Amino acid sequence: MKTPKIIFFDIDETLYRKSSNYLPESVPAAIRALKARGIIPAIATGRGYAALPPRIAQLVAAGEMDLVISCNGQYNRYGARVLSEHPLPVADIASLIAAFRARDWEYTFVSERHMAAGRSRGSSHRVLQGYPCYTVAPDYYREHAVHQLVVLAPEAEEAALQAILADHGGRYRTVRSHASAVDLLHADGSKARGIRAVCAALGIDLADTMAFGDELNDLEMFKTVGYGVAMGDAVPELRALAQYQTGTVEEDGIYNALQHLGII
Repeated sequence: MKTPKIIFFDIDETLYRKSSNYLPESVPAAIRALKARGIIPAIATGRGYAALPPRIAQLVAAGEMDLVISCNGQYNRYGARVLSEHPLPVADIASLIAAFRARDWEYTFVSERHMAAGRSRGSSHRVLQGYPCYTVAPDYYREHAVHQLVVLAPEAEEAALQAILADHGGRYRTVRSHASAVDLLHADGSKARGIRAVCAALGIDLADTMAFGDELNDLEMFKTVGYGVAMGDAVPELRALAQYQTGTVEEDGIYNALQHLGII
């Protein structure tokens, strides 16, 4: 296959196993091998820039993977340079969270610096308080750019959630990241949007790109890059789009795929 100029990696269950905080030694080895060949290793995640797992954040800080597409493509930077960003309008945030409060749904504001919960109780507070970037700030969005919301809207209330989005003119969409949570972003927002912006800024043709992923928020990414590799435990919808399927995180899926495909 054609050697890519840039490879985008999802984080959770792709580079890293979230439940066990496991980053295989083969991942830094693969990154070093890519850089030695002049290939840019990049992150493409639904996480906020400030919410990268510590072991991944160390790779970014060290300049090993300093090209980061975050917030599902809504905040994208290369080192200290912001290549593109798409904050949500303050008036729309105020209207959305009023609707969420009416249904007693918890929500968190995601920026490049913080994950700011709208209240100091409930599930989101218990889950997020371990993050270094976590804070509780109900009015956070009035003073900071917010690129995404995380809303604890259970699957059973999906119809109500979609009705709220319809009331806002279809300007927003959600990507379900958990049975009880969704990421809310611009209707045209996705990792693909970030990839297109980054490649345009760097002068790289989309045909010269590759991506590794496992989840539903990787679908648009796979439809955009030149070559998609699904992890061993990827969702069926993503496997159907992939040109190749590799093993899991624990099976050194990334390193083995890159070797098998002749990239490293």
